[in-house]
Amino acid sequence: MKDLFVHDSNLQTKIRSDYNHKKTELMIFYKNEYLPVHELLEKLCKTPTSKIDEITNCINDYLEKLTKFSNANKITSQSKFRSTFLEEISSYLFSNVPEIKKGLYGIFNKKIYAGIKIEPKGDVSILTKDVDFCIGKKIKIKIDNQSPFEIIIPIVAVEVKTYLDATMFGEVQFSAKAIKNATPNAKTYVLMETNQVGKEKILAARHDNTINELFVLKKDDNSVIEASVLEDFYNEIVQAINDINQNQDIIVPGRLLNSGK
Repeated sequence: MKDLFVHDSNLQTKIRSDYNHKKTELMIFYKNEYLPVHELLEKLCKTPTSKIDEITNCINDYLEKLTKFSNANKITSQSKFRSTFLEEISSYLFSNVPEIKKGLYGIFNKKIYAGIKIEPKGDVSILTKDVDFCIGKKIKIKIDNQSPFEIIIPIVAVEVKTYLDATMFGEVQFSAKAIKNATPNAKTYVLMETNQVGKEKILAARHDNTINELFVLKKDDNSVIEASVLEDFYNEIVQAINDINQNQDIIVPGRLLNSGK
């Protein structure tokens, strides 16, 4: 679980590499600003639904400090200084979901199952993708006489963006399609601060099941994250986990494909 605190890792890597010759400043920021937020979010996210306003305020306060520190120390967006914290939010939110605490499912971001490929000599290899956040199940499979493969079957895959534009939207659609082709009942989402995708593309995506939902946390760059959107995102992901565990009977007469509607 510790490896999935990607903002923590990003900060520590910058400290070790003396990024921009700012090792001292980064160490002070890590100790005085990040660690208290990390500890507070871990505490608040033990019961996220009852603490959503406090969680959101904590996130907004830290993002403001991140922005000021980045500007003062010339830390570029390419360094993923801000975006890794947005990715890390999901690790706090979902670490206490019962199925994850019990070890039934896990939290991942590397080598998510995306299909099987037959090599020229007839051997089989596993295709994988990295995603920003994934809830899934790690299993082992054996094919013919090859050594067992360990794969991560996704239940939920989330791409996280500081903003989403048309080019990025095409990329996340392609990634989501690869995951769903390999695991049809997986659900795919985008969590972003702000949206820059045009209305026409959004309306078209509503009729395409490639991405289950796009969550926009802020109205614009000058706004703060809305607690209601963060809560909606949390509830959606928890429901996706619950849906996997439900016995889905076929009942006739009636609807067969969308019986819950």
